Amino acid sequence: MSVSQPSHGETTDLIMGVPYPKNGDLSPNSTPVGTITRQKGTISSFLAPLTPDTFKQVVQDVEHKLQIVNQTLSMLDSQGFESILQEMLQSITLKTGELLGADRTTIFLLDEDKQELWSIVAGGEGDRSLEIRIPADKGIAGEVATHKRTINIPVDFYDDPRSYFAQEQEKINGYRTYSMLALPLLNESGQLVAVVQLLNKLNPDSMPDKPLGEKIDTQGFNNADEELFKGFAPSIRLILESSRSFYVATQKQRAAAALMKAIKSLSQSSLDLEDTLKRVMGEAKELMNADRSTLWLIDTESQELWTKITQNDGSTKELRVPMGKGFVGQVATDKKILNIGFDLYNHPDSDTAKQIDKQNGYRTCSLLCMPVFNADNELIGITQLVNKRKKGNCSDYNPADWPKAPECFQASFDRNDEEFMEAFNIQAGVALQNAKLFATVKQQEQMQRDILRSLANGVISTDKTGHVVAANESAKSLLGLSTQERLEGQLITNLIQIKEGNFSQWCADALNADESTSHEQYYPDRTLLSNNQEQRSINLSINTIADARDQKQVRGVLVVMDDISDEKRLKSTMYRYMTQELAEELLKLDDAKLGGDRKEVSILFSDIRGYTTLTENLEAEEVVGMLNEYFESMVEAVFKYKGTLDKYIGDAIMAVYGSPLPLEEHAWMSVQTSLEMRHRLEEFNARRRAENKPPIRIGIGINSDVVISGNIGSSKRMEFTAIGDGVNLSSRLESVSKQYGSDIVISDKTYQHCQNFVWARELDYIRVKGRNEPVAIYELLGLRSDSIGSEKMQVIEHYQQGRKYYLNRDFRRAQAEFDKIVAINKSDRPAILHLQRCQHWLLNPPTDSTWDDGVWTFKDK
Repeated sequence: MSVSQPSHGETTDLIMGVPYPKNGDLSPNSTPVGTITRQKGTISSFLAPLTPDTFKQVVQDVEHKLQIVNQTLSMLDSQGFESILQEMLQSITLKTGELLGADRTTIFLLDEDKQELWSIVAGGEGDRSLEIRIPADKGIAGEVATHKRTINIPVDFYDDPRSYFAQEQEKINGYRTYSMLALPLLNESGQLVAVVQLLNKLNPDSMPDKPLGEKIDTQGFNNADEELFKGFAPSIRLILESSRSFYVATQKQRAAAALMKAIKSLSQSSLDLEDTLKRVMGEAKELMNADRSTLWLIDTESQELWTKITQNDGSTKELRVPMGKGFVGQVATDKKILNIGFDLYNHPDSDTAKQIDKQNGYRTCSLLCMPVFNADNELIGITQLVNKRKKGNCSDYNPADWPKAPECFQASFDRNDEEFMEAFNIQAGVALQNAKLFATVKQQEQMQRDILRSLANGVISTDKTGHVVAANESAKSLLGLSTQERLEGQLITNLIQIKEGNFSQWCADALNADESTSHEQYYPDRTLLSNNQEQRSINLSINTIADARDQKQVRGVLVVMDDISDEKRLKSTMYRYMTQELAEELLKLDDAKLGGDRKEVSILFSDIRGYTTLTENLEAEEVVGMLNEYFESMVEAVFKYKGTLDKYIGDAIMAVYGSPLPLEEHAWMSVQTSLEMRHRLEEFNARRRAENKPPIRIGIGINSDVVISGNIGSSKRMEFTAIGDGVNLSSRLESVSKQYGSDIVISDKTYQHCQNFVWARELDYIRVKGRNEPVAIYELLGLRSDSIGSEKMQVIEHYQQGRKYYLNRDFRRAQAEFDKIVAINKSDRPAILHLQRCQHWLLNPPTDSTWDDGVWTFKDK
């Protein structure tokens, strides 16, 4: 603990011994050392009238009393001692400067752990203090600390080559150093305890209100000053050593109690990972007296650090940081402690912190990041503490003062903090590991339930007595039961009845499996008698469930029922999804296998616009009749151009070109299909109008890409389909087509394959929901072989020029081009959309981040 005694309300550049204004204040009315303000009841008021002899006697008395304090240390309460200690040291510093006739005095204490000299700089009684640290081998104070010898620089200090940096600083702060005396304070073993630095020897006869230059003693500090200091130096040294010992001991005692409280709290935490995160962060913050605390966890798959923070509205937000990035990422990579003391803004890598602080209205002054390991010494997280809070009464931080450092944050995490956090992190690691293991178990249980529920096969598991433990919905359906009916606890032999064979005996054999042949039983093509008297053809598997710890012990059986009733209708089903020619070719191939291949295909999605509104006033029979007639015509268009009907999704159609058999011109075939569907829809609507029925409108989206195409499912039941990002994009294009008022929208990949055969205009550059990669989209107008009107050509040309201006952010010229399109066709939706965007950007000019290269992002599907 130490203080510095500057005058005129100013602080000091501790590296070079150069004073600078405190908080930028160079008030001419500040009180110099010679007239210390007296305040009733303070140590300063007691010390003020003392002479060198009486002062020496006082510090000797203090020395004696501190010896008693050291002996009774364990019995004392540390509360309030720090403020008393700080006042005492400040007063001693002020009195030392007064007795030696110095304008300013600073006592630097040695921090042996960090090899730094540190001091608390204050402007006099009642002023706020500031802790400043410098390397123990830098500047004039560092030279005294290193060589342990006195440095006395007479007038003029500026003539000394070591004063260069001081001169540069004093050009900024307006102070002037004429003379300096820096003395080492050594213990009985000759080890450095502190460095006492005095600036500007004052003429004792000078008037206090005169300018500093007129008060200077031109002889500087002399041998008598050094001898005078030596007289009371041993007592001051012992006071400092004793005070520091008491301070460290009380701090450790307090921190140990806080650590025990934190560890006890962690041991009582739940196994919920999110609750553990909050508890660890809260206890670490309280333990280390930090303003903020964050626990970052390691995501090994993405090589990121992540955490959850509570926002002002009470909701939680997940944050992620790449490994190796920023201070916390550096600790995750190096697995070493990172302790940045006050002021963090002086750190060479603090630019990012400054930018984030400025955005959030915060001020980061100190930082302690430490790795958290599990029992196997694997890194599982990082604890991050921000801003060690200064003890005592300090005003709260005001964001309006940024970047000025608030007094409450002018402190640093020390070696003791690191040691206690190291112990805390061990317990935090155990709590985290337990929470992560519990989360993994819960996830595995949920995954097993999801897998069981999603299986097409009927699956039932039992315990070793044959009572049902779990059954999926498919099993209940095969047994003719409601999906809500609970089977748990019932005997499986009462639920399953097999026409051919003795199911009860098979189960008994599996539960008492002494022979390996009974562990896995398979009975193909059996007839299952269900509760509703319906018969199902199944392949039946009965497998023993062994104990994970002892494979010879049986825990139950697993019964799997594969419904094969529909296999006889395979050919008929295939004809419904593809042309007969294609189906026959497919059946000539080897037996279908589970899995798929990567294939370059084109995917077409079509959907009836406003289907709900259209059908809400129709009878069910009318809806079915309309859909059957519509699907009949549209599927014929798909088959005409060698497409495969993948599936119906309500009123939507999904067709694939290039699978299951390769199709070289898949994009061209899909585009021709869409135009054929447009033509067939016109005929379909003509018939509906003749019958006084409302016409229907459809939207079509087409994309060409490499997808996974093949048999997807289980070995017992599979479905031939296509999956992948390319499939999702074609569905999104169909959805966004309505935003542009276009009936057919194709992706740039499809357009590239057939651009020489079609009329089209580039609509936009968009990012659809669920996809980060933007895509250019085109409106399909017709075939090149068909004539196109002059007005449509003008629209294409103006739209193309407008898009060019738009992407160059020349919104006024773009607006003019789109206006020309609306003049030709006032219902041209793409032009109207771009006019609205131009107006928006003219009122709110985009930045590089908001412009995003002109990409328009759709938030909805």
